[in-house]
Parts: sequence; structure tokens; C-alpha cells
Amino acid sequence: MNNTFEHAITLIKAELQNLKLINGLDSAGIDASAYMLDFSSLILEMLGFKHKTSDEFHEWYFCHQNKLIENVDPENDKEFQERAFDFYVDLVVKKKEMDSIFCGQGLKCI
Repeated sequence: MNNTFEHAITLIKAELQNLKLINGLDSAGIDASAYMLDFSSLILEMLGFKHKTSDEFHEWYFCHQNKLIENVDPENDKEFQERAFDFYVDLVVKKKEMDSIFCGQGLKCI
């Protein structure tokens, strides 16, 4: 496997694990939002997102992460790895959709 893929999966997994922790603390009445990891710009750059992403996209990004970890056991590392891969695939699909939209509008596609 290539390093970009492995690095992206590692960063996504770290985000998902951190999000699960933050959500758990929030459920217990503890505001830990200041400790939330956000590697989204780095991950998107690694995956080749060349066009500026909208607020709507970022809302999808974070909501989709929340959905993916909803029923994950916080102590199950393998499950987080699988969800990270699922999210990676979803991002690749989203990128292809966005690229076709931008290219269809006559914008420069690299």
C-alpha cells in the first residue's frame, strides 16, 4: 500500500477515536470540544481535493464521521480501523463527484 493511503487512514482513525471520546465526554456533561482533533484539511489535501470545499461539505464530513462511529465500541481498535477505511472510500467517491461537477462547469481540472 502507498504511504498516502496509510497516512490518510491513520489520520482518519485518530479523528474517529477522538470524536468518540469527545462525544462520550459530552454525554457525561463534560465539554471537551476544545480537545477535538481536526485533520480534515490535511486529509483532504492528501486525497487530492483541489477545489475549495463548501460549508455544506464540511457539515457532511463531520456528520458522516459521527454516523460511522455511533455504534462502535470505544475499545475496539479493529472497528475504528474499518470505519476509517469506510470513511476514506466515502471521501474518494465524494471527490470524484465534486471533480465531475467542477469539470462540468468548465473550471480547470487537474
